Amino acid sequence: SCKGGSGTTFVAANLAHLLTLGGERRVALLDLNLQFGDAALFVTNERAASNVAEVARNIHRLDRELLQSAMTPAGPGLWVLPAPDDPAQAGDVAPEHVQAMLGLATTMFDYVVVDLGRTISAVTLRALDACQRVYVVLQQTLPFIRDGRRLRDALRALDYPAAKVRWIVNRLEKGGEIGLEDVKRTLGVSELITLPNQHDVVAASVNQ
Repeated sequence: SCKGGSGTTFVAANLAHLLTLGGERRVALLDLNLQFGDAALFVTNERAASNVAEVARNIHRLDRELLQSAMTPAGPGLWVLPAPDDPAQAGDVAPEHVQAMLGLATTMFDYVVVDLGRTISAVTLRALDACQRVYVVLQQTLPFIRDGRRLRDALRALDYPAAKVRWIVNRLEKGGEIGLEDVKRTLGVSELITLPNQHDVVAASVNQ
């Protein structure tokens, strides 16, 4: 996300759900927003069996059975590995732990969706390096777009090819003060993915 409140977790959770094709595919949702992640809350009301930090503390035992047992089922074909409840446990997760988890997950699932939050750190950079696609979520307000340009510069500095990064404008407002062409011009991109503004429906679904 370019800023907090962009809707990144909602997008990630729903993308993971849609990718299952109703259970025909196996999809993993990993929450690497380690301090304040709540991706599990968006897809299940089951109590989590484990979390990313606990798996990291047992990385020496990591295998397919351990990773699968640590994940919470969240519907046909979908499993989620939550962030820790205690923000202090974020320090238990190192970049090499993320690399090991993602490397193993890609052998177990058809798709792996990672919710990263907005912090750029050694941990999130290891995840970004591993991803085939990076979807950046923003909205049509100046603070989002300003931070989006900063993030674009950071991704370019990492030498990520343009084809790896996609931009999502969430809560699209047609006829707003800042139009899509303004966003494209500021970010220096030719294409944007757009999601409509349906705040009431989204809020109701999250609460449900």
